[in-house]
Amino acid sequence: MEETILKKLLLIVNPVSGQKKAKNYVADMMVAFEMASYEVKTVLTEKNKNAYAVVKEMGADYDVIVCVGGDGTLKETVCGVMEGGKDQPIGYIPMGTTNDFANSLKIPTKDVHAAIENIVNGVPRPVDMGKYEGENFIYVAGFGNFTAISYACNQKLKNAIGNKAYYLQAVPDFFKMKPYYARVEADGEKFEGKYFYGALSNSYGIGGMPVLHNIGVRFDDGLHELVLVKWFKNPKELIALALAMLKKDVKNNPNVIIRHVKEATFEFDKPTAFTLDGEFGGDMMKATISNKNHAVRMMLDHELINE
Repeated sequence: MEETILKKLLLIVNPVSGQKKAKNYVADMMVAFEMASYEVKTVLTEKNKNAYAVVKEMGADYDVIVCVGGDGTLKETVCGVMEGGKDQPIGYIPMGTTNDFANSLKIPTKDVHAAIENIVNGVPRPVDMGKYEGENFIYVAGFGNFTAISYACNQKLKNAIGNKAYYLQAVPDFFKMKPYYARVEADGEKFEGKYFYGALSNSYGIGGMPVLHNIGVRFDDGLHELVLVKWFKNPKELIALALAMLKKDVKNNPNVIIRHVKEATFEFDKPTAFTLDGEFGGDMMKATISNKNHAVRMMLDHELINE
């Protein structure tokens, strides 16, 4: 009788994600993966040992790496795999506050068991990532108004009330809105002026707001989306953009510039804060951001859906 060779799966769980409920699902996850013929090793992240450190320390010994948590946990896992050089498929069970990238890839975010099935029944599919001044990121590097909300928002508040914490944080920021002067060169095309917001992204949603549908986002095409929102001349323009966002039709707004590019360089007259996947990315005078085509493989039970 032929012996079944089990694949080795590293399950990395951020215990404070999912409003601290993630650890309650660990037993179910292990059973589901073991029934799917995986030999499972589970590691809970700690304050001084995040997912990146776990992957770098032991990831090379595993065939599949699954992370449980929010966008930050996924980023740590992705970066660990990219730098490890073994290209193991990554499974993702999202339990964060916004889950922008998971929603974009149609990974279930409301049902843990459905997310597990997505991995068990899935196949590795190549997905693009980004490079920001030598640092890898998943889906967005941006500057401008409201970009600091995700990393400035209190973790205890997020654990208590979920994504409503971001809306509470946004209220005082609304009264601090200001223009950001920037010069941008993207694949040879140049832009210059005052901007409300700017980013290179590869996602349908940013900050929990699914506003970038219908602009030609593809997750495996070697291109990121340059999004520049011009500073508003009057309140009417701001209201028009807000309505366009609600309708998911920002590409037809005259204040929004959208390009599909391999690389973009941003230059500023004074240090300007960047956000990477919801975390602080530094105060920059100049930043070059580029696409890394097919940087990792994500376990998905469907073909990549591009809208």
